[in-house]
Amino acid sequence: MRTTRRGTSRPQSPFSLALPTNLETLSEHAHPRNSVSSRKVDSYGSGMAQSRRRKQTKGKKSPASAGSRNPQMQRARSPKTSLKPLLKLMSDVAIAAEQAIMSTPRADDPAVRFDAEILLRGANSVKAVRALLEKGFWEHAVGVVRQMFELLVNMEHLARQDDRGEATLLFARFGVLQKMTAQTRRISYEKEKGRATDDNLLKTLERHLTRDFTDFRAKTKDGSVKWVQSWCRKTTAQLADESNDPMRPHHYNILYRVWSEEAHAAPGALVSNMFRDLEEGWFEKAMAENEIRSRDTGMFAIIFFLLLWTQLPNVNKSRHQIDGWLRELNTMGGGPDLPPFAST
Repeated sequence: MRTTRRGTSRPQSPFSLALPTNLETLSEHAHPRNSVSSRKVDSYGSGMAQSRRRKQTKGKKSPASAGSRNPQMQRARSPKTSLKPLLKLMSDVAIAAEQAIMSTPRADDPAVRFDAEILLRGANSVKAVRALLEKGFWEHAVGVVRQMFELLVNMEHLARQDDRGEATLLFARFGVLQKMTAQTRRISYEKEKGRATDDNLLKTLERHLTRDFTDFRAKTKDGSVKWVQSWCRKTTAQLADESNDPMRPHHYNILYRVWSEEAHAAPGALVSNMFRDLEEGWFEKAMAENEIRSRDTGMFAIIFFLLLWTQLPNVNKSRHQIDGWLRELNTMGGGPDLPPFAST
């Protein structure tokens, strides 16, 4: 549910799009007014029109001052107000991660570059969740939080491997496979539309797919051969179950079962809004629930991102700073008892 507050100022977020806040309006008509007589006539006519408008509106209250007569149209606190500490923490965390990436040495090292790109992806996800929560779109932010969760459980699995370097290479190779299959599908789509395509590129892609990625093929129950669904041949649910953190399966349950309707815009996410006004006090209950869900979503985003950061050994991080963020998160809305960095 989107909650807005009319008439409130909206300070520019550091993550907001660079959109103009003021529009210049033309004060003169396009046609020239050169003669003195025309200016006098215009001035007199304008004064009479203003006088008539003043008489017509005298004694009437503006809609804003009178308030809405519809009991359903009530004011709600802006998320910028109700979630101010959480939104600030999200900003601080994302900015600190970007600074850590910039200050990490040996940026040209493939292992360092890999960890830096993973962390940057996570930081951008935090920004996206923040931007959505700031406008009251917690349900839409759930999809981004799920992406961050999947990134976390994949990096946890990668860290458990005997040779992290080999596992990183496997992860990267699967990424190349995905890009190549996407290119072939794109070319096929262009052909279906009757557009010009690069046949030589298609042949090259098909040759690489046939020859270089056989380790990512598997036989199905019916005997056909298909690409595996992930670089480690495990689902997100399996990775959550295998995590060393006992909370990870519970996180999965919330994101992929409890909040599944919101992520997929299923009927369950819409039906409550359709009939909410049948209940007494529905507005207050809806606002309270929206604030709770927004807070939960933001806290999940920060938790997953900080835990992700701890799984990346090749980028700078401050144990003291991460511990401080976890303690701050514990004080917000009865957060979970988060472990300090040293025990993660």
